[in-house]
Amino acid sequence: MATNRTEKTMDMDHDACLVEVKVSALKGLGVFAKANIPCGSRVLAEPALLEVKGENAKDIVRAFESLPLSQQNLYLDLHGYACEPFKRAAEREMEQDWQQIPELHRRVLAIYAANAFGNVFLLGSRINHSCIPNIHFANNSVLEKETFHAVRDIVAGEELTITYIGGTNRTRSQRQAALDKWGFQCTCPACDNTLQGRKREQKRDELLALDQQLAMDMYIGGGTKKSYTKGLQIAQKMAAIQKSEGLLNRDLGLSYHDAARYCLKLRRAKMAILWAERELEVDRYCLGEDHPDYRKGFEIIGKLKAAVENSEPLDESVTEWYGFHGPSADSCIMM
Repeated sequence: MATNRTEKTMDMDHDACLVEVKVSALKGLGVFAKANIPCGSRVLAEPALLEVKGENAKDIVRAFESLPLSQQNLYLDLHGYACEPFKRAAEREMEQDWQQIPELHRRVLAIYAANAFGNVFLLGSRINHSCIPNIHFANNSVLEKETFHAVRDIVAGEELTITYIGGTNRTRSQRQAALDKWGFQCTCPACDNTLQGRKREQKRDELLALDQQLAMDMYIGGGTKKSYTKGLQIAQKMAAIQKSEGLLNRDLGLSYHDAARYCLKLRRAKMAILWAERELEVDRYCLGEDHPDYRKGFEIIGKLKAAVENSEPLDESVTEWYGFHGPSADSCIMM
C-alpha cells in the first residue's frame, strides 16, 4: 500500500464523556452511555470512515484502497460478516469465486456488508441493533456528517441501539427475515419469546394491519369525508401504539404527519397545526434543529399558522408537503 496519501481527518463531533465502546451482551462490541443522555441529545456526528462512490464490490475495494493507511487499519478493526446473497453478488461483480477473491478484499467486503448504512462509520457502525432503538441516525447534508440522536432519555451504562431495518411496523418474522443478512438472531425486548415479548408482538401485528389499511384507504378511499375521518382515526391509533411501545423514531413522526394531512382534508386546520407540531418535535429530537428536514417542517408550520390566522388559502409548498395534488387539493386548501 502506498504511504504518501494525504491523511483525512476524522472530524467527529461527540462528547468523549458520553459514550464508550465495550463488550456487549448482544454480541461483540457495542457503544454504551458513560453518563445520562437526555432525549434529543446529539450523541455523535461523524463523517464516513469509508465512502463508496458506486454500488458494486469493485467500488468498495477501490474506496478502501484509496484510504490512508491509518484509516484502513481502523476499518479493518470492524466486525465483518457476508451473507450468501452478498457473496454471490460480489462474485458476479468481482468476476471471481468468493474463495478466489484475495483474502484482504474478502475481509474488506465482509466488513462493508456488516457495517454499511450508506457509508461505514468509525463509531456509528459499532452501534448494535434493536427493534426498539434508543438512537436515531440520519445524514445531515448541512454538516456533511451522519448524526446520532437519543430518541428518549438514556441512563449511564445503557447500550446505544439503532434499527438496522426500515419501518417499525413489521412483525417479528418480517424483521428477522430482514436481519438475516447480518447473520444474527435478534433477542431485543420486542423479539423475546416471553410473555412481555409476545404482548409486544401483538402490538406490532396491530401496527402492520393499521399501516396496510391506511395505505389502502389512501389510494382507494375515494376522497370522501368518511374516508378522511377513518384515515385520521387510524393515524391517531398508530401514533398511540408507537408511543406506548417506545417506537419513538421518525415512524412516529410519519403518523403525526398523516394525522395532520387528514385534518387538513377535513378542514380542521387548528388541529392539523397541533399534529404538525408533534411531528416537528419528533424531527427535533431525531435530527436536530440544524437538519434541513427540521427547518423545512418549521417553515411549513409557520405558513400553516399564517393561513389560519389570515383565513387564506394554504401556500402551495404546504399542500405539496402534505401530498395534495391536482383538483383534490382545491377542496382542502381554504381555511
